[in-house]
Amino acid sequence: MSRSDTLTTEQRVQVGSRAPWWKASAPILITGAVLLLVWAGVSVFVDTLPGPAATGDELWRMAVDGQLWSIFGRITLFMTVCFAIAAIGGVTLGLLLGSRRWLDRGLSPYLAALQGMPTSMWIPVAAVVLGTSPWSLAAVVSIGAMPAIMLGTRSAVANVPPLLIRAGRTFGAEGGTLLRHVVLPAALPGIMTGLELGWSIAFRCLVAGEIFSGALSGTGIGNVISRSRETGDLTEMMATIMIVLAFTLLVDRLVFAKVQHRLRVSRGLVDSGLPH
Repeated sequence: MSRSDTLTTEQRVQVGSRAPWWKASAPILITGAVLLLVWAGVSVFVDTLPGPAATGDELWRMAVDGQLWSIFGRITLFMTVCFAIAAIGGVTLGLLLGSRRWLDRGLSPYLAALQGMPTSMWIPVAAVVLGTSPWSLAAVVSIGAMPAIMLGTRSAVANVPPLLIRAGRTFGAEGGTLLRHVVLPAALPGIMTGLELGWSIAFRCLVAGEIFSGALSGTGIGNVISRSRETGDLTEMMATIMIVLAFTLLVDRLVFAKVQHRLRVSRGLVDSGLPH
């Protein structure tokens, strides 16, 4: 028997993660360098567009002033709290939808309609009902992400093979036990896809809420964009866009990509004996 046959799933994940960091990061870095070159080239022909160098100088100024770390920290805290609320509520209600056919038929069309509605429609409603405070923005972010998570969870549960459920019942699993030990593990990849979609919607709600309503500010992005709009300082706005881009890239690479990889390895969808 070969060594690779005796490795456990956890050991295979560790073996797969021993690849040099530069091999895993090279495609991302190369693509980023190409995009920077394209940006620099476009800025040469478009006088109003700040180039990477000017934007980098502005980012350095924001870092020295502490504004960059303030925005980054507040985005992290705000999104963590709001997305945790959306994820817990969305997954719980999605599991309920997936396990109750009559409830699914009644609510799913409305959830799909809510998911497709523009975020900007809810911003003034939240401001009037909850007042002009970060709580209003938090409500927009959390509620905006929940329909996508609910629908993703519901679809994942609906796609669990009936044979697995039948096997679980054969071994005496019913109700909550069946849901916890059979349905939830089988539906986990689909649930993760729904969570990833919900995260992107939540972040768009956050940025849209701060852009379209200066009163709803929880991270400082809205203040920067409003000031840049009034002064015509596009460099500061581009620097803020880079902060948002860096934040979303870090979350995708450090959280969602790693969880998705582990799920694929645990289900035999990745040759985990090789570096990745």
